[in-house]
Parts: sequence; structure tokens; C-alpha cells
Amino acid sequence: MKKWYQENYFSRRNWILENLSKLKLTGNQAMILLMIDYDNEFRQPITIELLSQQTNLKTDQVDKIVMDLCQKEYLQIVSRNRKIVYDISGLFEEKPKIALPSDLFSTFETEFGRPLSQQETVMLAQWTANYSKKDIIKALREALKMSKFNMNYIDRILVNGTNGK
Repeated sequence: MKKWYQENYFSRRNWILENLSKLKLTGNQAMILLMIDYDNEFRQPITIELLSQQTNLKTDQVDKIVMDLCQKEYLQIVSRNRKIVYDISGLFEEKPKIALPSDLFSTFETEFGRPLSQQETVMLAQWTANYSKKDIIKALREALKMSKFNMNYIDRILVNGTNGK
């Protein structure tokens, strides 16, 4: 059954514009959400670089805005059918879904001693689609033993040390 914001007659973009003050969105946050909705409607694969080109914002600005929207739980970056999807349904939901197992996400943030960037979050989402939670944690621990606090190092451990789920 479709949710109210998924009905054909409902304009998500109009609703976002009408509720800017209620949602406490900055102009740039609203612009990014509107572009994500537009790109999703036309099944355009979304990347930080694409959003940067579309909005004339620098990629680091777009990355920060995407992180802020994820923290507000208006945006989720999830892996579906081996593709990364930018899902804005949290904007309309009273209780948004969590894209990644929160304990896995918080484990990485705790071990790294900082919040994950949007690109690191995407990489973690991709791993959950291809590897078991146990393998991901094992690779994290192995990287930490070597004092390597970066996702690319962990990715190499996963690629070289496991065969996926």
C-alpha cells in the first residue's frame, strides 16, 4: 500500500517548499532535497559530484549538507539491489527508518573518534549489502590493529579476506 507522500497526485517538491520553516531547512538544504527528489523521479544515479554540479555548490559543502540532512533523519543513504539510493522518505515520516544497523554505524564512529563522512557512510552501506556484519567488524578490528583509520584500508581487507555474504 502506498504511503500518502507516494501517491501520484501528491507533489513532494511543493510540500517541501510549503513546509520549509516547519522543517527548519536552510536554503541550501532545501535545494539539495529538491534536487534529490528530482533525480530520484527520473531515476538519475545520485552522487555528491552530481549534486554539486546541479546546485553550483562545492562538493565539500554538498557533503556537509547531506550529512546534516542524514543527522536530521530527513535523508537516508541506503543500499538497494546493489545500488546506492538517496531516500528522502524520512522527511515525510514521523519515525524515519535507519539506513544502517545503528550499532555498526556507531561502532565505526566510536573507533574512528569522529562522525563518518557521507562518502564513508555510502561505503559502509555498500559493505552491508556485500558482507556480513561479522566480516565488517573483523576487518575494522584488523585495520585498527595496524593503526589504519580509513575506509579504503578496511575495504582492501574485506575484498582480500572474504568472499562476501
